[in-house]
Amino acid sequence: MSTRKIYILLTKFGDIRGRILSAMSGNYYTHVSLGLQEDPGTFYSFVLKGFRIETLSRYLKPGREPYPVKLYEIEVPSKTYEKIKEKIEYFVAYKSRMHYTTMGLFLSLLRIPYQRKFNFFCSHFVAHILQQVGIVPAHHKPALYLPQDLSNVPGSTLLFSGNMQTLLVYLGIMMPAEYTVKV
Repeated sequence: MSTRKIYILLTKFGDIRGRILSAMSGNYYTHVSLGLQEDPGTFYSFVLKGFRIETLSRYLKPGREPYPVKLYEIEVPSKTYEKIKEKIEYFVAYKSRMHYTTMGLFLSLLRIPYQRKFNFFCSHFVAHILQQVGIVPAHHKPALYLPQDLSNVPGSTLLFSGNMQTLLVYLGIMMPAEYTVKV
């Protein structure tokens, strides 16, 4: 049977929202994204501005410490991979209708599932996609998942733990010029 790989990226944002979420949830990582094997530098998630296609190098900023990250890999049958890709393409196609739900996030901290059509927060989105293809168990509603919960997905393997800058080097992705070493 042919297989492909998907990736779950946990990130610790140090901004005020990230610090509040970390304090309220008791979890270190405050953001999660979903990636596909064919483009290791691109991930998909929800941020305050809605659904986003995240290019990892955009999270590097001069004068700011690189964000701590953990990258998990899950090997899935090719058929499941294609279903995940289709579901992501749906979000991309309807990107303008997709919105971030702050209320959904805070209700999830209280263990109250909140779902409105086209409204997600990062871990809700990733759990939603993975639950639809049978990777995440259906006994929890996707709207109750927090980023840290997705570090325990069945079949996942920790591939990398460090910071965003060293992750880009690990993945062989070109970094912005201000981060390259001058010889």
